[in-house]
Amino acid sequence: MNDITTAGPSSDGRQPTHDSYPTWEHVIPLPTQELMGIVGARSVEKFLVVGDAWGQLVTWYAPDHATVLEIGCGCGRAARVLVNNRWISRYIGFDVIRRSIEWCRWHIAPYWHGTAEFHWFDLYSGEYNPLGGIHARQFTFPCKDGAADIVFAASVFTHLLEPDAVRYLEETRRVLSTRGTALLSIHIEFPAGERFHGTEARIDMDPKYFVELATRAGLRHHEDIDFAGQQTFAFKKS
Repeated sequence: MNDITTAGPSSDGRQPTHDSYPTWEHVIPLPTQELMGIVGARSVEKFLVVGDAWGQLVTWYAPDHATVLEIGCGCGRAARVLVNNRWISRYIGFDVIRRSIEWCRWHIAPYWHGTAEFHWFDLYSGEYNPLGGIHARQFTFPCKDGAADIVFAASVFTHLLEPDAVRYLEETRRVLSTRGTALLSIHIEFPAGERFHGTEARIDMDPKYFVELATRAGLRHHEDIDFAGQQTFAFKKS
């Protein structure tokens, strides 16, 4: 199931905000602590610092009039920072957590003035959506071929099993434009003798193996980036 409404309230009405901070007029509020925790940032400080860092990294690579696709956008940690970014003409985000997408549609989408889409997909994830009916290996990103100038995934491949990671790399290559850059992060604390290790709660892998998987999918390794506590890679389309 895919609900592609891009803005407005959910059936539950207005989405709640952080208990400790008021909602100010003309300012995107902070999500609840629960929603921030889903993206690994239960503290406001970490949520804002990491969101700002990803916003700056995306801006560094974004060409003029960029279309940006965020894999696993959560409750909009990066999308809130990228609002009114002069390099970005269109933003597309998707996630498996429905309440995160509903929150983004209510509180963030209106500030993009019709140029942002937030998609929920009922994707199976043993960690985040165990009742999901769509398997990642058959999933198609909500973006046309060659239409995304930036594709980024902040700590998403850290929760994907190997066949799912391969599919996401293939889809990244499909949607990436010829002038585009993909920014993808992984954990790299893998046991000796293994290249890919863990469950959907946390995946670690050998950086060389991740580059190998990306190369097989049709991506070209462009740059290594030591970033936000993970190993991040910039890829181009081969």
